[in-house]
Amino acid sequence: MSLKEKLTGRRLFICAMGMFFYASGVAFTKNCNLGISPIVSVAYALSLILPVSLGWCTSLCNVVFIIIQKALLKREYTPAIMVAQILMSIIFSLAIDGTALLWSFVQPAGFFYPLRILIFIFGCAVLGLGVFLIVQADFVVLPAEGVVNAVTKCSKIKFGTVKILFDGTMVLTTAILTLAFLHELKGIREGTILAVLLIGTFVKAIARAIGPGVGTFLKQETHHKV
Repeated sequence: MSLKEKLTGRRLFICAMGMFFYASGVAFTKNCNLGISPIVSVAYALSLILPVSLGWCTSLCNVVFIIIQKALLKREYTPAIMVAQILMSIIFSLAIDGTALLWSFVQPAGFFYPLRILIFIFGCAVLGLGVFLIVQADFVVLPAEGVVNAVTKCSKIKFGTVKILFDGTMVLTTAILTLAFLHELKGIREGTILAVLLIGTFVKAIARAIGPGVGTFLKQETHHKV
């Protein structure tokens, strides 16, 4: 199915909901002050260093990811895909900043530790739901996931291995940036490890629970068009 054929109301709705939940999960986990998911850790570090919001620092990182995809995939990375990823990146950045304001009243950093862990786990589940919906929409992947896909395709290394290496690189880059500019480690704590372990698990569980229903919802639109 071409990108143009994927531009349907239901797919866009599922994709938009996915970005909302993804961004909300980022907000919940960030507010716990227990570390942050590797996927946005570099953007978080930049937001502490630069006078720029987390959302727009995410866009800065996405520009780098788009360049990497173009360098690896060359002609396969078409202008249509590039434009779609740029638009998604902008919308996602707005969603991150918007949900940060929306959930600003949820400030568990001052709560006792076990409750902070529970809220962090809830945030991972919300983030996992967002990842699942974006994947199900099958519209276009966000630039970070696009880099993992591109490296997998070009290197023939398994997706899971590339994903682990990518997350590790993000965490290492975050550590270098915060130590170099802030002289202390920021954004990397026990929550970062929890996010690595839990988000994928939640995505699988959510896929089993609502995957068939979401798939049917998307197929119905295709059948109506036919």
